[in-house]
Amino acid sequence: MTNDDGLPLLERRLIRAVADTMHIPVCEFDLNLRVVYLNQAGHAILGSNPSLLKKGVSIDDLVAEDFRTLVRRGLEMLRTAQSSTSVSIRIVRRDGIEVPVEAYAALTHEQGAVCGYVVYLLDLRRRQLVEEKALEQRDLLQFAVEHSPVGILVVGTDFRFDYINDRLCEMLGRTRNEVLHHDFREFLHPDSIELVQDRYIRRQRGEKVPSVYEFKILHKDGHTVDVRIASVVTMTRGGAIKTVAHLHDITAELARERALKASEHRYRSLVETMVDGLAADNEDGIIIYANDALAKMVGYSSAMELVGVRNSDIIYGFTDSVAAQKAAARRAGITERYETSLIHRNGSLVPVLISASPMLDMDGRYIGSFGIFSDISGLKQAEARSTFLLDLLLHDVGNQLQLILGGVDLCSPDSPYDVIESSMQYIRDGSQRCLELIRKIRSVEEARNEPLKPTDLGVIIAAQVKAIEAAYGVRPKLATVPEHIEVLGDGAMSQLVWNILENAVRHNPRKDKMVWVRGKKTRTEFELRVSDNGPGLDDAQKERLLLSERRFGGVGFHIVRTLAAKYDATLMLEDRIEGDHTQGLSVLLVFKRP
Repeated sequence: MTNDDGLPLLERRLIRAVADTMHIPVCEFDLNLRVVYLNQAGHAILGSNPSLLKKGVSIDDLVAEDFRTLVRRGLEMLRTAQSSTSVSIRIVRRDGIEVPVEAYAALTHEQGAVCGYVVYLLDLRRRQLVEEKALEQRDLLQFAVEHSPVGILVVGTDFRFDYINDRLCEMLGRTRNEVLHHDFREFLHPDSIELVQDRYIRRQRGEKVPSVYEFKILHKDGHTVDVRIASVVTMTRGGAIKTVAHLHDITAELARERALKASEHRYRSLVETMVDGLAADNEDGIIIYANDALAKMVGYSSAMELVGVRNSDIIYGFTDSVAAQKAAARRAGITERYETSLIHRNGSLVPVLISASPMLDMDGRYIGSFGIFSDISGLKQAEARSTFLLDLLLHDVGNQLQLILGGVDLCSPDSPYDVIESSMQYIRDGSQRCLELIRKIRSVEEARNEPLKPTDLGVIIAAQVKAIEAAYGVRPKLATVPEHIEVLGDGAMSQLVWNILENAVRHNPRKDKMVWVRGKKTRTEFELRVSDNGPGLDDAQKERLLLSERRFGGVGFHIVRTLAAKYDATLMLEDRIEGDHTQGLSVLLVFKRP
C-alpha cells in the first residue's frame, strides 16, 4: 500500500466525487474497517449494488480469508507509520468468486484528522490472462524450436554456441553437451571455415553481408552435410549481441539438382549431337526449339535462327489446311510418321522422314508438338540412282542391243556384201554407244566418293572446247574465261563440262551451230555460262529437265545434275535471249571457290 505523502487533504465528499469518475474500483472504509463508499467500478468488480452499503459490510467480507490478516496489518502500518506498499490479494465477489487484485491504500481526513481509508484496486485478471498466454506461447515456441525440421542456433560474440536445437544436434550427429558452448568452427568443413568466419565477424561489426548462403558442415561420422543458413543479428535486453540462425540441410536437394543437371546434360548432349534434326513447336505452329542438326539441314547457321519461325516456312507443302489437320491429329494424341521435304534456305528441297508426336504439359494439356527429322536424301539419291541405272539398262542400252541384234540378223551368208558391211557398222556403232554409256556412268560413280578439292576449271574448259571441236566440228567461242580458275571439284569435272558442251551441239539441228562459253569471277564464286543458238526449251521443259528423273534429260544431263549437286554448285536453265526461248538455251553453273 502507498502512503499519502504529497497528497492534498481532501474533504470526503471531494474524494468521492473524483472516485465516481474513475474507471478503477475505489472503496472507502471508516476506522472500523466498514465499507462506507464504493464507486461504480467497485460495485462492478464485486458484483454488488448500492444496497450493499446498508448492510454494514466490513473489509473482512470483501477480502479472501487468506489475505485478511495481511490487509489489516497493512492498513495499521499505514495509519501508524504513514508508510506501506501495495499488495496483491484476492477479493470475494458477491457470487463467491475470488478476483486477484493489486491494492493501493491512502488515508482519508476530515477537518485535519484521519477518518478512514480509501483503497484503489487494479484488476489483475487481465494481466494474469496475458501472463498465462505469454507462458503458453513461450511453451509453444519452445516446442516449435526444439522440434523444428531445421537446425536453430544462437551464437554469441565469442564464436560459441549459446543454444542449439535437437535438429542441429541430429545434423551434426552429436549430443547437445558435445556442441553447446563449443566454437562453431569446430564443426565446419575445412573448405567453409574462412567463408563462415569472415561473414560472422563482419556481421557482428554491423557490416552488410549476405544473410542467406550455403556451406558445408561435418557430421560426427565424417561425412559432409550441405547446409543453407539464414541468419540475423540481435541484441538482448542486457546489450549482448547474438547471432540467431536457421540451418537447412540441403544435401538431398543438391544431390537432386546435380542428378537433374546430369540428366539434362545427357539429354541435351544427345539432342545436340544426334544426326537427326529435332524441333518443337507451340500450339500456333511456331518453332520454340530446334537442334543444330535441323538447322544444318535447312541451311541455317545456328539453331537459334529457327526459333520463332513458323513450321510451314521450312516444311514443303505445309499449307494452312495441312497444318490444321496435323495439329488436330497431335491434339488427339496421334503419333505419325510420314515423308515430306524441308525447304532449304537456298530454295532446294531436302527429303526427310518426320516422326511427329504431341507435346503435353505436366497436367496433360496439349501445348504443341515435336518432331524428329531424318534426312533421307541419301536413300532418295540411291533410289533415284537405281531407277536411273535400270532405265539406262532398259532404254539406252536396250536400244543399242536391239540395233546390234538387228545388224546380226542381217549378217547371213546369203546377204549381199554391202548389206553385211552396213550391218557390221550397226553392230560397231551400238557396241561403241554401249561402251560410251558405261564409261560415262562409271566415271560418275567413281567420282561419287572422291573428296572435293581445288580444281582448275579454266584448263578443263579449254581442253573440252578443243575436244568438242574435234568431235563435232564446232568450236565454242570463249569470252571472259580465265586461263586458270580454281573451284571446288574432282576428277569428273571434265565430264560435267563435256556433257554441257555436247548437249549444246548435239541437240541443235541448225547447220550454223553456235556455242558461247562465258565466265564471271567473284571473291567466293565462279559463274560458267554455256549458251547455244538451238531451238531452246520452254519453261515447263526447263523445269522437267532439272528434275532428277533420267527420262527428261538423257544420260548426259543426268551426269551434269549429279556432279553439280556433289560440287554444291547451283544449276540454272535460262533463255539465251530473255523472253524468247526459241533463240536458244543458256546453262548457268555457279561454282564455289576454295
